[in-house]
Order: sequence, then structure tokens, then C-alpha cells
Amino acid sequence: MQTAARAMSITATPAVSLDGVGKVFRSADGEKKVHALDGIDLTIAEQEFLCLLGGSGCGKSTLLRMIAGFETPTTGQVAVRGEPVRGPGPDRGVVFQDYGLFPWLTVAENIGFGPRRRGLPGADVDAAVQRFLSLVGLERFATTFPAQLSGGMQQRVAIARVLANDPAVLLMDEPFGALDSLTRETMQHELQQICDELRTTVVFVTHSVEEAVYLADRVVVMGGGPSVGTPGHVELVLPVALEHPRDITSPEFNELKRELLAVIHGTSTAALR
Repeated sequence: MQTAARAMSITATPAVSLDGVGKVFRSADGEKKVHALDGIDLTIAEQEFLCLLGGSGCGKSTLLRMIAGFETPTTGQVAVRGEPVRGPGPDRGVVFQDYGLFPWLTVAENIGFGPRRRGLPGADVDAAVQRFLSLVGLERFATTFPAQLSGGMQQRVAIARVLANDPAVLLMDEPFGALDSLTRETMQHELQQICDELRTTVVFVTHSVEEAVYLADRVVVMGGGPSVGTPGHVELVLPVALEHPRDITSPEFNELKRELLAVIHGTSTAALR
């Protein structure tokens, strides 16, 4: 049985830090401004699994994209291992909901694409491919093309392809959102096991309270957005001190769900009991 939460690496330099981060989007003519995020202060430790949780429009994906380097903060700074983020880089791997696999490459070729582009020797590429094929349980599908795989299997390939690049931080934007509920539960369990084995730092975006409590060492609840007329911001940071594998039917698990739902819906926890 795993410990209550993964043993995070306590170092002077966090894996990710966000200091006073804000984001304003402007229309093409510059006339209209949308304040997507404001005043985000957050520190993510090495080896931590952190979930960004909230409704549509609260800025979860925008925040993730700024850590990835796809978006630039309007105010404040994002840093990875103490270095300011100025664009995408190999130290951050991103897994999206739509898999993003190369359809003309086999499973093995997709996983080996990054290491090969980095100029690793052929033997090292082959070793990385075999390692991550085994890690995601797809050894028998090495020569299969993505179109021949189920959605869950394609997402396993997408995760393996990113991890084969040995990123410092794994960024995941609702990666299981397109999967059926049974496959999603399986993928959550497998991801938790993979991250425990590799000790990878993970920032995971979700709108599912149950998924956040099942996976995270800490859950960051975000509020705001266009529907309420305020910029996205942090409402609550909640540690999840439950052992893995987590029992979604346990009283402790469901108490955490109630606490998170209370914040999301703006009610008291007493009213939800």
C-alpha cells in the first residue's frame, strides 16, 4: 500500500512557481479585454501531483498553458526549477485530451519520436521505447498504428510518448475527458501507479471532483470566469492525505469531496451533509 501521499522532494527550488500571475486576452482590434486570471500565487514541489479543479472558464487550462510556455503571462512570472518560462521546452511534457499521436507512425515509433529527435543513440531510443511500452502495458501493440487502438490505449501511448522525453514536469489537460467512465477509472489508477513509480511532478487539469481527490497530493480549486464576471483565481488549496489506492466509497474520501463541492458551489460543508 502506498503512503498517504507521494513523498515529495523538499528542495530549495520548487518544480514550478507562479508569482502574481495574471492573464488578459485582447480582441484582434485591441478594444475588448478579457481578464482570464489574476493574482495566482502557487508553488508546486518536486514529485508532487497537483490537480487544478474548477468549472469551465475559470482559467485552469490557461494556467496550464502558461506553465507549458504556450501562453505568456500578462503580469507576474512562471518559473520551472527556478528558470523563468519563456516558451515551450523539453523540461515540460504536455498530454492533451485529443491524444495528438502521429497516425502514420506505429505505437513504438510514436514513443521513440522524441528521444530520436533529441539525437539519442539508436540503442538508447530502443531501450526507452521498450521501457515505456512496458510501463503502459502495450508491449504487444508496438507495431500497431493509433487508428487500430481504443481511446484508452491511445491515451496510454500519448502518456508514454511524453514520459519518454524525461520531462521535469508532466502537464495534463483533462486527458481522460473523452473516455467512457470505466476506461477513465482504469486510466486514473494506471496513471497513479506510473507517477508513483517514476516520481514525476504532475499538474493535472480536471473538472471532476472525484478524479481530483483520487489522484492528487493537493487540489487547487479555482473560481471566477466569464459566467461570474471575475478573473480566474485560487479559491482553496486542499491537501489530500489518503493512502493509495484510494477507496472512492470511504467516508474520508467523500468528506473531501463534500468540502471541495462546498467551495465550488459556494455553500457550507454543513449544508452538504
